[in-house]
Amino acid sequence: MCALGLVMLLLAYTQPAWIDGRVGPGLFAQWLSKGVVALSLLWAALAAFGPAGRRSEGESAASSRPLGPGLALLSGVLVFILMLPLTGLVAACVATALITGWGAGDRHWRALALSGLFAGAATLVIGLTLLPPATRLWPWAAF
Repeated sequence: MCALGLVMLLLAYTQPAWIDGRVGPGLFAQWLSKGVVALSLLWAALAAFGPAGRRSEGESAASSRPLGPGLALLSGVLVFILMLPLTGLVAACVATALITGWGAGDRHWRALALSGLFAGAATLVIGLTLLPPATRLWPWAAF
């Protein structure tokens, strides 16, 4: 997981973090990738040094259950980084919310749709009111 986070970080560094003293499109992707690396290292440390008696007898050490949300998080970050320059911030955030929400499990399609709509609306409101125009919100516009 950490290696995938590092690859995503390298991809994020292909986008500028700062443009003329303003926040650029790569800043969020870079910080998000750094967070994935840090969380994967923490996850590995907890798995390595955590209490060994937490598993039941029927559960194997290489259980794939906790891997689902982790892979969804990494996939969401990768999709965000790759979509941002092509589709704009709103669509990239919606796709990331859908992927990570689906990876959390036990989500109904309506809950995923609401998560995507909320992520898009929140991104639009924040992008139009709080953030400087550093990246495109839509693929067809300058901002």
